[in-house]
Amino acid sequence: MTTPSRTLSERARRVRLSLLGGAALLTLSSCATFTEADDVASVGSTSIEQDTFDRLLAEYVDRGDVFGTMPAVDGEVPSGEARRLLGALVQAAATDEVLARNDQSITDADRASVDAELPEGHPWRSLSAEFLEVILDLQESVRGAALARVSPPNPATVEAMYRSAPESTGVVCLRHILVDTEAEAIEVTRLLDEGADFAELASTTSTEPAAVTSGGSLEGNGSACLPVAQINQTFDPLFVAGAYAAPATGWSDPVESSFGWHVIMHRPFDEVGDDVLAVHSGPESGGFLVDGLLASGGVRIDPRYGTWDPASSGVIAIG
Repeated sequence: MTTPSRTLSERARRVRLSLLGGAALLTLSSCATFTEADDVASVGSTSIEQDTFDRLLAEYVDRGDVFGTMPAVDGEVPSGEARRLLGALVQAAATDEVLARNDQSITDADRASVDAELPEGHPWRSLSAEFLEVILDLQESVRGAALARVSPPNPATVEAMYRSAPESTGVVCLRHILVDTEAEAIEVTRLLDEGADFAELASTTSTEPAAVTSGGSLEGNGSACLPVAQINQTFDPLFVAGAYAAPATGWSDPVESSFGWHVIMHRPFDEVGDDVLAVHSGPESGGFLVDGLLASGGVRIDPRYGTWDPASSGVIAIG
């Protein structure tokens, strides 16, 4: 497994939301048709309305010169393009939701520094004002300026979040046991059910070399926890999905990844509470709350477009 080598704050700044843009390297095997439903997605109480999405999607596929997108044909757009745009809008909506919960929003003043740096001939200047605002709002510096105004949740709230859904805090603090076969992983869960200590079992059973001394813990330098943004980018997606699906207490069912079979557990708050609280002690708390919201089941997608995949922070096809 990948072991991060930077502090939580450094990793958080490095792996925040990527900008919408560039060539669209997507599978174009099916199509999405503009419809008249009320909304296409929601994050908490923040919705992406159908008519807004339709306008932006029409511009997105029409402006292949800017985005590298495939054009619509007979009123239909490649579904991959729709999912790509919708994923970016969901991430923007998650920021809006966290800000709204704190009576904040992205302001023109937040956008001003980035907007001022765009030369008159920049391709983004040729987009509608609505789409340009979406792009500006996806910029790390713009989001960061707004999210820095979010008041960190108090320690009792952070603890309650972690005990209910650890990833909702924006970090995960994991142990895992890696073995070669599903049968071995099932045997690991049997031993755990019978009372075996997870860390001790990892040190004697896991095929990950570091587990001998780490007890299967996955840590960064100076912290027992990893940002969900970091784990999404650097760990096997199947492992990440298994980690998010693991119960808040106890351990997961066997999870297969490209490395083998894992049994995964979230470390108890009593072990890692100081490290969890540390990420919510300063101005980066808002960013972690956004990442936690996206990772912990707070996103609803109209199934016509797909489903939300927390491990990739994007919309994927169903099935």
